[in-house]
Amino acid sequence: MYAYFNGILEDVSKDNLIVDVNGIGYNIHIYAAELMALPPVGSPIKVYTYTNVGEDKFELFGFLSKEELNLFKLLISVNGVGPKSAQAMLATLGVSDIEVAIATEDAKTIAKTPGLGAKTAGRLINDLKDKIKTEFPSAVTAEGGIISKEAAFKTAFTPVQEECVIALTSLGYTRANAQKAVSMCEYEEGTSSEELLKNALKNIMFL
Repeated sequence: MYAYFNGILEDVSKDNLIVDVNGIGYNIHIYAAELMALPPVGSPIKVYTYTNVGEDKFELFGFLSKEELNLFKLLISVNGVGPKSAQAMLATLGVSDIEVAIATEDAKTIAKTPGLGAKTAGRLINDLKDKIKTEFPSAVTAEGGIISKEAAFKTAFTPVQEECVIALTSLGYTRANAQKAVSMCEYEEGTSSEELLKNALKNIMFL
């Protein structure tokens, strides 16, 4: 129903945030790892959303990137996986590890999600392993093998870029968003880590 909300971050609580859009405050569920990547209260923000409607509920689940939202939708398409379980999986493992775990049929890693048992983990793999390889091809190498995005980024990054990623994660940002933010920066040999970090901080606010 709602694709996203583009407004002002009005308030943040344990697992929710309020976005003010033209004077109307929208309460959106968001998982803990995303909370750490939020800009300060009062800042502009864009939140991608999924609307969960039931007989006695109308809930908005929020994400800071389309990739997270798309994976979330894929997860909840599996019987027995609800919106809260899907968000718990994203909070526990992150996008890249979920993609790789499903593609490599690693049920043990998926089952690390609180409240998600081995049976559901097996169902996730059975239902999604082929879709992950086609809809999220970044998890697949040229030889047809599986590689995490973290590994791909780490191989491509210079020591200065990797240092910047580590600095961003120490500030509370997720490694996935830190890598994206650094990869978005123009980088040339001789660029200082301080300059790169400054530019990456600007980028990460929009992820």
